[in-house]
Amino acid sequence: MHRVVLAFLILAFAAVVPASAEDGDEKNISGTVSSVDWVKSVVIVRCSIPYTGNTDELSLRVTSDSELSRGSESISLGDIEQSDPVTVTYYRDDLSGLKIRHLSDLNDANE
Repeated sequence: MHRVVLAFLILAFAAVVPASAEDGDEKNISGTVSSVDWVKSVVIVRCSIPYTGNTDELSLRVTSDSELSRGSESISLGDIEQSDPVTVTYYRDDLSGLKIRHLSDLNDANE
């Protein structure tokens, strides 16, 4: 009986952890795309840290739930180019790092 309860608790915890990670604090940054890795679905954004003024690069994972846009149009990862100015809303997933909730590509020349 204890094994059944333990197995149930493990499964219940596994189902809750990813959901709570995605519902965690979302953050916003503005910056420039340093590089795009289409194989790993990662966008690296160079941005200025608001409180320190230092420049940093964040590696952000694009998932099936990520929304990518340019203006009012939806775009794909392949439409994002190095040096594009972007704004990004992202969250931390404890299992796989930073994930993009929404990325807005501000480069009008790519339209």
